[in-house]
Amino acid sequence: MPIRLVTTVLFLSTAATSVWAAPISADEKAAFQQQCMGDFTTFCGDLTPEDGPGTQACFEKNMAKLSTGCREAIQSFKQAKRG
Repeated sequence: MPIRLVTTVLFLSTAATSVWAAPISADEKAAFQQQCMGDFTTFCGDLTPEDGPGTQACFEKNMAKLSTGCREAIQSFKQAKRG
């Protein structure tokens, strides 16, 4: 597996729990990874895996361009954080 892909997967596992700071289940984390990995690579791939706040800003900046599944995953995290 290419190092870039491994880094992206590891990063998204961290981003799913830290970026939106809402407690999420393993299933929700897996859904986030599945839905947003391509979007992260396309729009935020220049960020380092430790850049949680930067990734949140990148996703927010590119929200209109993100895939439907990724946007829905992000909205689910935001809903969980509020609720």
